[in-house]
Order: sequence, then C-alpha cells, then structure tokens
Amino acid sequence: MTDPDIDKTDPLIAWWQSPLGQSVLKQEQQLFQSTPEHFHGYYQLQIGVDENVLPEMTIPKLRKRMANSADVMGCNEALPFKSKSLDTLVLSHVLEFSPDPHQVLREAERILVGDGTLIICCFNPWSLWGLRHIIPFETAAPWHGHFFGQARITDWLSLLNFDVISTERLMFRPPFKSEKWLDRTAKLETWGHRFWPVLSGVTILVASKRTVPLTPVAQRWHAGQLFPKRQLASKSVTREKVNGSR
Repeated sequence: MTDPDIDKTDPLIAWWQSPLGQSVLKQEQQLFQSTPEHFHGYYQLQIGVDENVLPEMTIPKLRKRMANSADVMGCNEALPFKSKSLDTLVLSHVLEFSPDPHQVLREAERILVGDGTLIICCFNPWSLWGLRHIIPFETAAPWHGHFFGQARITDWLSLLNFDVISTERLMFRPPFKSEKWLDRTAKLETWGHRFWPVLSGVTILVASKRTVPLTPVAQRWHAGQLFPKRQLASKSVTREKVNGSR
C-alpha cells in the first residue's frame, strides 16, 4: 500500500504510512469492500488520506481522490465541484484536522445530489485512542487533531438534511506503534465487536441526503370549514321580541 511518491515530511502523511496508520486503512478498505451497497451512483469522490479506500467494483464508476498527492487538488472547506454533482462522497478522517469542520459538511451537502451518500471516517474520542488524544502536550500526528463524538457529528448532519443510515466500528486494539504488538492484540478486534463496540478507535458513519419536495401539495379549500352552516346558526334575539314576551 505504500506509495514511494508520497511526501513523508508531513507528520500526518508519515503517520498514515506507519504500521498503526496502515492497520486503520486496511480495516477501512476491507469494510468498504464488504459493503458495496453504500457506494452507489456514477460519480464518487474520496477526500482526506492519499491512499485509496474505495472498494473495487465491477460496474464502471468515475472515481476521484482529493488529497496531497491524488487526482484532484483543492480545499476541503471550498470544494472545487459543482453543486449537486456527486453521488457518493467519502470524508476519510477530514473533520478531525479541519479548521472548520462545519464548513466541510456544508460543502459536502452542497455537492451531493438528492439521496446522495456521505461516508465519514473519524477517530472515536470515547476509546483508548481518545485517551491517547487527551494526553497533555501530545502534539504528534494524529493526536493533535480534534476528535468528535458520534452524537455530535450526527447532530451536525441532521441540521444539514442528512439521515444516518448505518454505523460501523473498527480498531479495538490500543494504538500501539509497534507492528509486533498490533499483531499480538489482533484478537481484541473480535472481542471488541462483540462486547464493547462503542469503544472502537474508529467510527464510520454512513448518511443519506434527504430530498425535500419543492412543490407543496395543494389542498382544496371549503368555505364550510371556516363558517357555520346556515341551519346551525341561531337567530339573534331582538329588542322587539324581548318586549313582546313581557
């Protein structure tokens, strides 16, 4: 998976090439390969990591990657794509390292078509990975980023007209740097899925952009709904009638 052309001077890019970073990418690739139903439509885009995590599919697709050394160069907060032009968008660990994650999601909503799919890969703050992240003076990649919880991201998506349709969890091993210790703790992946799924190091949210009808449904207006029928209205009592009854 290692690309010799990738600039390793960037701490985050170098971390993705480490055994721990490669383990995350491998599990994400395997998950996406086993869930091709999330990758629908012809125009698909991956933003974030340089390496491809999109699954291989037999049906032809137009796929691009926007990263430091990928197919497209651009700003995550101002995506260089037309509105409602993409069917599937993968944000591969983008929100954690963006100066304005809300704007990234707004741009994602803008460029996706109605019923388009947004897939967000992010580190889970409520895990051993999150504990590593809150260690004081920890500035190394990727721990210098801002880890957002699932509930917070779900709230943001709801405000932008998205429905979360699926949640996947990966990486239940502690964030060991050593490949040897990662291999020794591989069984924790199976145990984690079964016994403590909310403590995964990585959370993947799959959301669908809701379509809102632009043409309101017309309702027939009936006068009888506003005014009482004639036969139900009582006659007014006049002064003459009152005097005659005396």
